[in-house]
Amino acid sequence: MGLQRGRPSHEIMSGDSADVYFARADSILEREGLDPIVTMEVFTRRDAVLCGVDEAKNLLGHVLAACDPAETCLEALDDGMVISPREIVLRIKARYRRFGLYETAFLGMLAQSTGWATAARECVDVAAPDPIISFGARHVHPDIVDVLDYAAIVGGCVGASTPAGARLAGLAPTGTMPHSLVLIFGDTVEAALAFDRDLGPEVPRIVLVDTFKDEA
Repeated sequence: MGLQRGRPSHEIMSGDSADVYFARADSILEREGLDPIVTMEVFTRRDAVLCGVDEAKNLLGHVLAACDPAETCLEALDDGMVISPREIVLRIKARYRRFGLYETAFLGMLAQSTGWATAARECVDVAAPDPIISFGARHVHPDIVDVLDYAAIVGGCVGASTPAGARLAGLAPTGTMPHSLVLIFGDTVEAALAFDRDLGPEVPRIVLVDTFKDEA
């Protein structure tokens, strides 16, 4: 399982989504004729489940593609690894101006996905041995539901509710049924029977029993 993406968006590659001080710093360094070879190390401050590495490496792979290989090195741990405080998860060696503008982006990729994967692992551990499915898509912007669900699966969820997120993890989307379906039928059992009657055998039969609060 790995997050595979094409070229990062124009907003990322142009620096439009970066903190503006990185662009200003780049302008200063250009004017002053400074572009040293540096080593940047990214680490965590607490125990976590690492995620976002594949996406960050994809970005940095595009950013560093034209660099002199003798001056450039990119090392990282893998998505899904359990990491400890101050453990280095990503190391970049290159001329600073080649990648400095993208610090906002690759840190954001790592921070948000790691946060989601870690939260998922906490849920999975508490619920064990019962499986957990990610249903977080409705709580984030639709443009990032794939990353959320991928991170949740990295964290230990057995599935995710969106096709986009499940696809990144090499799985089929899964779920229950919307409350609206039950309300339209007016009866939980009738909705469940229609669900079973009209969907293929590849769809798990998971029925909501909390729509009317009296199903039991």
